Amino acid sequence: MRAPSYNYPLWIGAAIIALFVVVAIIGPSVAPYSPIEVITEVFLAGGQAYVPSVRPVPPLTAPEFVLGTDIAGRDLFSRMLWAVRPTLILCGIIAAIRIALGLALGLAAGWSSGVAGRFINVLIDVALATPILLFALAVISFISKPDLMTFIIGLTLTGWAGTAVYVRNSTLLIRGAPYIEGARAVGVPPFGILTRYVLPQMWPALPALISFELASTLIVVAELGFLGMFIGEAFVIVSRSGELNAGPIGVTANWPELAQMMSDFWSKMIRTPWEVAIVGVTIFLLILGFNLLGEGLRRRMDITRFRGPSRRRTRAVARLEAGGE
Repeated sequence: MRAPSYNYPLWIGAAIIALFVVVAIIGPSVAPYSPIEVITEVFLAGGQAYVPSVRPVPPLTAPEFVLGTDIAGRDLFSRMLWAVRPTLILCGIIAAIRIALGLALGLAAGWSSGVAGRFINVLIDVALATPILLFALAVISFISKPDLMTFIIGLTLTGWAGTAVYVRNSTLLIRGAPYIEGARAVGVPPFGILTRYVLPQMWPALPALISFELASTLIVVAELGFLGMFIGEAFVIVSRSGELNAGPIGVTANWPELAQMMSDFWSKMIRTPWEVAIVGVTIFLLILGFNLLGEGLRRRMDITRFRGPSRRRTRAVARLEAGGE
């Protein structure tokens, strides 16, 4: 007899995402410092004097800075607590628009067999063939205004294609079902069939689609941040050490966001390598959580997957086997 199949990805992914949601909600209120405060005070740690605005403090060096300070001399722990919320909001908005566009265009492509359906199918193929990162870079560079609307436009004009393909293929399968033919026979209009009979078939898959879409959105947002494309204005950090050759040492921004904190990667790798390591691990865990949650939800909605015998069923089988001996 097979052992019960436990859905570990669902629970692990849900735990990781729940932790990040809690941080997004209460993080700013428990941050010990302001995320934009440049610390110019002198701190003694390990027999050495640190001025964070001049000499960044490594993690676990001073008790005041658990994760150290960033390249501009700000508390990294406070910035991490503030950065999770805008990242989740940005990815949530973009993923929601992608899902909505994918549902609408996928339903239309799978249901319509006329000119409109063929046009939407061509549009889906073009969107699938377009690299999302390169397209987003082109749009953001062309608009040259790093605000929320620019990022939404750049990341949603082609990112919906994956969801549209799934919805289109599902609609093509459902369209030939007997109950659809029955609805047509009694005079239900196409829009009514789509909303009453076809679209409800997509709801069980929607949570998994949202999770995977959030993960893919975060990957592209992080890649854009690594390339120096992020929401908000950037400013150049100038050395305050008083040296004759003092000059620019990096680029950063005021209000933190995880992808934005990956910008100016090589300068941070030289001066504050712990900053990119901590932010990179955080982004990795968030993407892992979304992917595990999506996989767990996919397994949960898969009715063909063996879920393991219940305790009552196991006892009943045991009695039957005992009685048959």
